[in-house]
Amino acid sequence: MSRTPIILVAAFGLMAMAGTAYSGAFQTTAAGCEGPIDDRALMGAVGAMFRIDPDLLAAIAVAESAGRADAVSPRGAIGLMQLMPATAQKFRVDDPYDPIDSALGAARFIDFIRLRQAAALPGGNLADLLAAYNAGESAVERYGGVPPYDETREYVRRVLWLYLAGRPPPRDGPKVSVSKVTHRKVAPHLLVKRDADADARARVAELRRARAMAQSAAPATSIRPTLTLVPR
Repeated sequence: MSRTPIILVAAFGLMAMAGTAYSGAFQTTAAGCEGPIDDRALMGAVGAMFRIDPDLLAAIAVAESAGRADAVSPRGAIGLMQLMPATAQKFRVDDPYDPIDSALGAARFIDFIRLRQAAALPGGNLADLLAAYNAGESAVERYGGVPPYDETREYVRRVLWLYLAGRPPPRDGPKVSVSKVTHRKVAPHLLVKRDADADARARVAELRRARAMAQSAAPATSIRPTLTLVPR
């Protein structure tokens, strides 16, 4: 089945900047999510556990929720990584509003996608992985690549720009197929191997402890503040 190309803006400029790391500038201390979280430490620890580039996780977080741990989409996706309730449950997310749980669930989901695509979609690339995260792995397999959904194409384009260029895509520019764009930050096979590194797991545990301490010191409240609605 032939692949459906996805349009990228200023792709050649993006290629030239592919070595630029995304800054990870998002806020996980949003209203309703008590306790500070070091976003770079979080993505670094979770990325090490699952051999996923932390910059990729950060780019997904920004594209999904603008870095808001309390974000809820009109379709019901929740939290920093915007996991649907069924997906959160499948990948063992106890509290989708908790940025640590959300990041871990997203990493498990990405790991699952890559393992599945390695068997069902030989030659799959990063764009296919991102499309599956947005539209579901079945849709990507059905079309043999990025499906012809405007929302999914724009989502993949946005994450690739954030990840490779360290900034959102410009509104206008020359059009180039994503198939002509390669990413050089991490080999695809590194996205599917889990890392049993005890240091990475210890860093996640430390983040949980720091968050728990901050929550215990915060004024008690039984009502979660109004959640941010983000388009999806």
